[in-house]
Amino acid sequence: MPAGKHIQCLDLLRVVAPPGTVKQFCDCAILLEIWDLGGLLQTNLAIPKDSIIFMPSVGEGVSAKVVSCQQDEFGFLVEISVQSPRWFPEGYFPPHVLLDGTGS
Repeated sequence: MPAGKHIQCLDLLRVVAPPGTVKQFCDCAILLEIWDLGGLLQTNLAIPKDSIIFMPSVGEGVSAKVVSCQQDEFGFLVEISVQSPRWFPEGYFPPHVLLDGTGS
């Protein structure tokens, strides 16, 4: 799988504010796309750019930085940047991915 290639996928992830964050939040996010250094989430909450989020449901937990947040008709599309060996594809791998036009 080429580095940086965006892969369509589907998973439900819990996203929370890291401990010690002034404005706490918790939401369930739908992971729509994943790549080696990030992903695209659908959330119910607006999460400001440059915020740090924590995804405890990914292995032992993975932190990410919000790159962008745009409102759409279903909520908010949140692009994240992830710098962790526990992320895709070496660590976490979504249960549902669409590779080369085929579902798996």
